[in-house]
Amino acid sequence: MPTLHENAQALLRKLTANPNASFHPGQFEAIEALVTDRRRTLVVQRTGWGKSAVYFISALLMRAQGSGVALIISPLLSLMRDQVAAASRAGVRAAMVNSANVTEWDRIREQVEADELDVLLVGPERLNNPAFREQWLPFLMPRLGLLVIDEAHCISDWGHDFRPDYRRIGALISSLPAGVPVLATTATANDRVTRDIAEQLSAA
Repeated sequence: MPTLHENAQALLRKLTANPNASFHPGQFEAIEALVTDRRRTLVVQRTGWGKSAVYFISALLMRAQGSGVALIISPLLSLMRDQVAAASRAGVRAAMVNSANVTEWDRIREQVEADELDVLLVGPERLNNPAFREQWLPFLMPRLGLLVIDEAHCISDWGHDFRPDYRRIGALISSLPAGVPVLATTATANDRVTRDIAEQLSAA
């Protein structure tokens, strides 16, 4: 039977369309922390290091184990579109819920209910939307396999790009079902911001 590393390596090569792709230092360790240990994990790495590979691969490995959809909170609509497109090219079933695709929400909800999505992306402002909190979160919570907070420096009051909408993420983390791991990723966090993010993750 293939090991976790072998399965993860095969997914990496599929995601990158590179038969010789190998993990950067720290990538597999982050995947293992999420998939095997179900830990809350903070990844601070430069742009281009492969943070999205960590959460896409983790989501797929956990889905193969029977876990539910991965919810990714991402602050930029353009980034979400790019991530959905990249995921789809690699065979990851992904969709996003935002103000620009309201007409698609019912279909996406049906896909989640039918267990036909691997990844769902939302903007942080959704967490401050009463309709989303009342209609979507109670529906999603029991189905979540993984929570990802992209651009996590936005959580921190000390970050250069603090986003008030990110304040609700702590409450979301604290209400997660037992055993749901959390991944926070950022490329722009100094030591002070990193400590703040880690404290918020552990306190939630």
